[in-house]
Amino acid sequence: MAASDAETARLALDVFAHFETEPGEWLAAGNLLSIAAMNGWDTKAVMASYEHGKALGWFEDGPNGTVTITPAGHARL
Repeated sequence: MAASDAETARLALDVFAHFETEPGEWLAAGNLLSIAAMNGWDTKAVMASYEHGKALGWFEDGPNGTVTITPAGHARL
């Protein structure tokens, strides 16, 4: 896998790491934006990071506006 894939998805990975999220544990999708704002990150970049990671199979959308990290994504932490 190209280093650019990990770099592109790094912001979203950092959010899941902040919450110590394990595969299958759900976070409110708003947590991605909250942590971005708290850290002064570009929220659009964080959402693009999440979407890129989702395309790589690292993240999944869940029920009722939640998101999770997959085992493949967790391995990238």
